[in-house]
Amino acid sequence: MPTSKDQPARIRVINECLSRPGTYWPKERLLEKMRNIDIDIQDRTLEGDIADMKRSGKLQYHAPIRWCQVNKGYHYTDPDYSIDKLPLTREDVRRLEWAATTLSQYQGIPFMNEFTTTIDKIIRVVNRVKRGNYETILDFIEFEKTPAAAGLQHMDTIIEAIQMQKPIQLNYQSFDRDYAKKVTVHPYFIKEYRNRWYIIGLNADEHIIKTYAFDRIIHIEPSGALFIKNTYIVNSEYLRNCIGIGLGSGQIERVRLNFTPVSGKYVVTQPLHHSQEILQNDNDAVVVSLDVIINYELVSTILSYGSLVRVLEPDTLVQTIKEAAENIFNKYC
Repeated sequence: MPTSKDQPARIRVINECLSRPGTYWPKERLLEKMRNIDIDIQDRTLEGDIADMKRSGKLQYHAPIRWCQVNKGYHYTDPDYSIDKLPLTREDVRRLEWAATTLSQYQGIPFMNEFTTTIDKIIRVVNRVKRGNYETILDFIEFEKTPAAAGLQHMDTIIEAIQMQKPIQLNYQSFDRDYAKKVTVHPYFIKEYRNRWYIIGLNADEHIIKTYAFDRIIHIEPSGALFIKNTYIVNSEYLRNCIGIGLGSGQIERVRLNFTPVSGKYVVTQPLHHSQEILQNDNDAVVVSLDVIINYELVSTILSYGSLVRVLEPDTLVQTIKEAAENIFNKYC
């Protein structure tokens, strides 16, 4: 249990308790709550904190605290009273810094740009008010650094099109084509996968749902067509049965993978897919099953484990991995 000698933290606990309408707090219950932050708190400390909250001294809370003889507890005589401006506690500062530091990792995304100044301000303020000489979170936490994803300049335009329900015309060049092609898309939602962003929507010409990578979009412009509302897919479910963004044949298959005991520990603690089930986990092997669509991303994930995994089923996937392994081997012959 952490210890604290921080009066603002104790006052925060008292205020939270007494702010509950219709409640009365005996000294023992308040002490029990306060001991969560100060293991050594005594009766006289609680009495001193309440006196400081009531008097019009340097704290200037003027808290309307009274002891009720009938209900045998402290309460606020004004049910609407609460201390709104309490100093930051050490824990508050730590959480604020953690939140700001985490958010700062996404500042490369256009729609986060408007928060950049706010995030910077929070970090500066937190660093000023911190107590003690411990290092900043920024110094001893190293976040994964990835290059800014290509095509992010299109983010705001695409988000606005989705929100306003407006079709857009993409000048789009896929990796398998050496020229760009114009296509009208009715955008439904955005997906991020491994630092690449994708737009999923209805292709107006082919009248099917398709996925377009931000980094292959050359240009976006408004389309004069009427927006076709999404009655085709449930956004949260559309890619639920696959790893990544490729739907392949769309058929869900049972995949069984046999990992070496050590490599399998990583898969157990960080599942490959939400459908993952552990079929065996011992000193011989870790065997898992997945109910997924077999696509490029699944094959790539399996190949990334090299000789540490063996596909048990289905046979079609066994053959795919076997051929890929043979091709890799032939490149070094």
